[in-house]
Amino acid sequence: MHEVNHDILLNRFPNVNIVKLTGGYTNTTLLLEGTDPQMIAKIYHVENTDARTEISALRLLNHSGVTPRVHDCFEKENWLFVMMDYVPGINAQRLLDQDGRDQGRKIYEQLGIYLARDVHTIKRGDCEAELPVITKSANDVEELEFVPSGIKSMVKEVLDISDHGEQTLIHGDYGPHNVMLSNDSMFILDWEWAGWGNPLFDIAWVVWFVHLHYPHMAKDLSEVFLNAYTERTNIDVTNDLIRAYSTSKVIQIMHRIKNAHPDVHREWLRRLEWTLQASFNKS
Repeated sequence: MHEVNHDILLNRFPNVNIVKLTGGYTNTTLLLEGTDPQMIAKIYHVENTDARTEISALRLLNHSGVTPRVHDCFEKENWLFVMMDYVPGINAQRLLDQDGRDQGRKIYEQLGIYLARDVHTIKRGDCEAELPVITKSANDVEELEFVPSGIKSMVKEVLDISDHGEQTLIHGDYGPHNVMLSNDSMFILDWEWAGWGNPLFDIAWVVWFVHLHYPHMAKDLSEVFLNAYTERTNIDVTNDLIRAYSTSKVIQIMHRIKNAHPDVHREWLRRLEWTLQASFNKS
């Protein structure tokens, strides 16, 4: 597969050097050294619906300055190639792991500002973009055979919370792990899980992620994030809403991994139980 992809790209861009990328990029991502502007190729199987979602979201944001610009998409031999700007920089999670709290506060403030200002201002009613509609539904958990019935009942109880608000563009997996810091700018990558939905999906996921992975800094960093976000919007964010939307997100991921190894099921079941019991420091 790799040799075929290299040959396809070299046929189109004969004078480039191709380098495989990791860190901040998912899927097969190749850097094309020698293009101007410097580009990467993200490569998916043509039947990958997440790829179509990412292309739609990136095209919606093509002139926003907060995502890589898409230059071209083409299909060849059952592969879909998405040509976009290369964003040099460092993955924000890596920086968080290295530098800790002070750097973390800056990152989480930026996460709040960019999400409120550049992503959630794009309303479903104003756009024609073809993106999945993502909803908070208690029914989704019923189909998961590896979730015990007692946990299913708890999920339904947590999700039974009234909320409202118009559907906006949501990233679907927003957080430091999908952000690249470059000079003083921040670029949001990996839009495969994007869609139209309640902004609380993204807000809750940032808070959930920091509580799960950085518990010693979670109260501080989630407060910085929420303050930066809520200063720019009128969305009401409560502990119950954070729990409900992060629970819903975990269920969505469990659907994606339902055919995975039982160890993966166990880990996500552990995370689900943790989510149902966690306190996210919001009154």
